[in-house]
Amino acid sequence: MNLELRHLQLVQAVVEEGGVTRAGSRLGLSQSALSHQLSDVERRLQVSLFHRTGKRLVLTPAGERVLRAARFVLAEIERTELELSRNVTEALGTIRLGAESFICYQWLPAVLQKYRGRYPLVEFQLVTRPVENVAHALMNKQIDVAILTQEGRNRPFQVSDLFAEELMIVTATGHKLADKQYLRPKDLSDEILFATSSLEPKVLLHRFLRPSGIRVGDIKEIPILEAVLELVKAGFGIAILGRRSIQPYLSHAELRVIPATARGIFRNWYAAIRPVKEPQIRSFVQALGVELAN
Repeated sequence: MNLELRHLQLVQAVVEEGGVTRAGSRLGLSQSALSHQLSDVERRLQVSLFHRTGKRLVLTPAGERVLRAARFVLAEIERTELELSRNVTEALGTIRLGAESFICYQWLPAVLQKYRGRYPLVEFQLVTRPVENVAHALMNKQIDVAILTQEGRNRPFQVSDLFAEELMIVTATGHKLADKQYLRPKDLSDEILFATSSLEPKVLLHRFLRPSGIRVGDIKEIPILEAVLELVKAGFGIAILGRRSIQPYLSHAELRVIPATARGIFRNWYAAIRPVKEPQIRSFVQALGVELAN
């Protein structure tokens, strides 16, 4: 290749500085060295890049073409270097995550895997804590990112929306509710309800059952999703679970998944961080939101 990066820098400097002397000063070259390099590139390309009229240099059509290339290539290189220098900072460090519901570990690892593919030097530490302590752990700098389903805008956090998840009723295939298109409050009267945490039943009770004066038979909290589904399949009760969390099980012949209402009941997932300067944490939360919104 006859045209090198230094040649592009030379032509651009001569044009922008208005002459060989100032261009040489900008590039750290003597006037004779710069003139020699300019003659060298013209010899390689076998064209004249400048008309020389006294001490003035005027671009030829070939020189105009090289100048256009120089402005494009050099600007792109500068942008690339800036992005890479920023990404080096973002790509290093440890991010400690905690979640108020273990159910998020049904979908969170796949997102972490994609992020680690982009930033392989970022280390993730999953901190498992009881529900009520996650926000406290974030405030006390024991974790860096809290995955929440209860909005924390009244706390000193930076809160980012992740996605809205529909809560679904899961029954065994032969259950009396299995063939319904959606449920009404009275359908859940006296039913035994399983959940992986207390969060899902709270949403159901607050938005669906209490306004209608309906009570379920019992609410049993079991933090292991697979155990909940096995109990449902065996006919010991029904479950309320998030759609994203049970996505891998939607096609199971032994289960039926039913909307809680005609319009559906949704809960929102959030990521909360302290006001931080660490770019890898902000970058991760942004990437998390983009990935989960898809």
